Amino acid sequence: MTYPLYVAFVWHMHQPYYKDVLTGEYALPWTRLHGSKDYLHMPQVLADFPRIHATFNLVPSLVEQLLEYAAGRARDRWLELSLKEAWTREEREFLLTYFFTIDWEKVIRRYPRYGQLLERRNRTQGNPDAFTESDLRDLAAWFNLVWIDPNWLEGDETLRALVEKGEGFTRADIQTIAAKQQEIIEQTLPLYRQLQSRGQIELTTSPYYHPILPLLVDTNSAREASPDLPLPHPPFAHPEDAAEQIRRAIAFHREQFGHDPQGMWPPEGAVGQEMLPLVPDSIRWLASDEGVLARSLGIQIQRDEHGHVLNPEVLYQPYQLATSSAQQAIIFRDRVLSDRIGFVYKGWAGREAAEDLVGRLRRIREKLADEEGPYLVSIILDGENCWDGYEHNGDVFLRHLYALLSDDPTLRTVTVSEYLAEHPPRQAIDRLFTGSWINHHLETWIGEEAQNRAWEILARVRETLVAWQREHSLADPSLLERAWRAITIAEGSDWFWWQCSHNRSEQTPLFDALFRAHLGNVYRLLGLPLPTWLEVPISASSQPSSMWVVPAATGAMQRGETIIRRLSHGYDPANLYLRLETREPLTSTFVGVYLAVPGAQPTNASPRYTGPDPQGDPWDLGLAWEVALEPGEKAQLSRADGQGGWQAVASVDRVALGEGVLELALPLHELGLRPGDVVGLLVILARDGVLVEALPSAGCHRFELKAFDSSEER
Repeated sequence: MTYPLYVAFVWHMHQPYYKDVLTGEYALPWTRLHGSKDYLHMPQVLADFPRIHATFNLVPSLVEQLLEYAAGRARDRWLELSLKEAWTREEREFLLTYFFTIDWEKVIRRYPRYGQLLERRNRTQGNPDAFTESDLRDLAAWFNLVWIDPNWLEGDETLRALVEKGEGFTRADIQTIAAKQQEIIEQTLPLYRQLQSRGQIELTTSPYYHPILPLLVDTNSAREASPDLPLPHPPFAHPEDAAEQIRRAIAFHREQFGHDPQGMWPPEGAVGQEMLPLVPDSIRWLASDEGVLARSLGIQIQRDEHGHVLNPEVLYQPYQLATSSAQQAIIFRDRVLSDRIGFVYKGWAGREAAEDLVGRLRRIREKLADEEGPYLVSIILDGENCWDGYEHNGDVFLRHLYALLSDDPTLRTVTVSEYLAEHPPRQAIDRLFTGSWINHHLETWIGEEAQNRAWEILARVRETLVAWQREHSLADPSLLERAWRAITIAEGSDWFWWQCSHNRSEQTPLFDALFRAHLGNVYRLLGLPLPTWLEVPISASSQPSSMWVVPAATGAMQRGETIIRRLSHGYDPANLYLRLETREPLTSTFVGVYLAVPGAQPTNASPRYTGPDPQGDPWDLGLAWEVALEPGEKAQLSRADGQGGWQAVASVDRVALGEGVLELALPLHELGLRPGDVVGLLVILARDGVLVEALPSAGCHRFELKAFDSSEER
């Protein structure tokens, strides 16, 4: 191939709007915490490699919050709790529930005092009486410390001293940590502007509050990918809201960065023909996922057993959109490469992961050697959510990756607009399929009972506002603007994402409450009584779920395609039940189910088919039992031998293996389990002796075996 292989990294930076527009309080801290750990770190690394060009998609709802934190105007409840002199019992329970929300293995256990607090929390099942005020202050200090870029923890004299102090923190120490977080955030947007001005990065936008555009246009659009999907009634269909979200985003981007964006990432890569007329001519390109491309063209993106694309000339080029006016292009991400960064490489050493990715890019160029060029590989993923699972917050991986790409003349990184300016699309898409970057459908945000109820509540509140506005034609425009703003905030994707059973966690009730608070503000602004139905949690299951599906993380990130669809667990007084659902048959796959049991000895640090921890330290999962299912063989229950091996104990008789489903029943007495125990659960899949997937991707999922009365079943 005459041309180098062009590579476009699109790092998508997003947070939902956490601020209550009436009280001014930020309910959740993730803008501040990712702001001090990731949003500055990403462009700082890139700045050290001037040959590397990349695109950063900055969602306006994120940028607005970063501006407030940088100016010292934003205070979130989590920071306020961190700074208290003493806590109520309810507040102590909150700290013990949420202040371990970061990767346990890669982050928390690196710091002895933080790891000690975690183990005590798990051992005592979060009993606040087991912790002193000093313990909780140390917990608050460590939680806020580890959400700072480790380069700052090591390079800043004040922060380094706090890390070395380790325990016995004071309120003044936590104030110092908070001040350092603000200092980091203050530098963030200026650096993006600087890199944009020197031509190294392109800045793009998304609709203001990150809504799923096809669903705003018409919730019935979800049926294109999922014909039998249950939908809210009546349908939500307001293309004017979608247009307004886009208009506001472009205006805000212009105000912050000096010009209109040329590109737009439709939230969650969700696109469809029905939304294209709403995109103004100033937007020159959009992006989505390879699954949407395949459905739009009526073909398959074919891959071999290693994930290499067999028809690369289809995926690795931009396409012209068949719109009525502007010449707009669309690119499609390589799902496998994007998900390797987002999920797979977290279990690897950083340099090894970078070399694997570059090797795969070189393989693509070799595959295209006989094709006419040029070609563009698009790697698009969330730019903040995966790094706490990486070695040194992703620093080792990113620096080695950028160094390898800088030195390879056959690979050239570009911004998307740079590429399109020189190489416009050679082919067109007649009709764009309606889907997203998650399995090319919209089921992550609509279709389940709780999700549909959320859409119906949104529609009901919106109708109330429209009726009130009609009846009050002389109402204060500024009041109406604030009320409509509450509606557009509630149209964001995250509120529906957290209601999906795949994504529920201990944070779901927090997002549920904030969604309803935004909608409740419409009534408060209009002077109307708050409906009782708006005070009721949307999902009766808005409690920590017994169901784990990738991801279990602080941000709304989900793999575009995984083998594991869902892992469910339950129990009765006699047995532990497990159900594994997969997207493909398991006939050629090793399945390993691992349990960590309180007090069990000996234990193994890791499951089969895992290499050394990327930090260079040993794994420490404390796994006592393995249920191994080799292809074509009976399931075998084994005990850990303490040396990394597994000693067979018995065959597992109660096993059902079907097309994409594995069910197990394990007697509690054989595992040494009893009511009150907190069990750690991990499932891995391996092929040809190579780990291909783990759930969760780091650590174990832990749940309590609660006591029964004779009428209960869980």
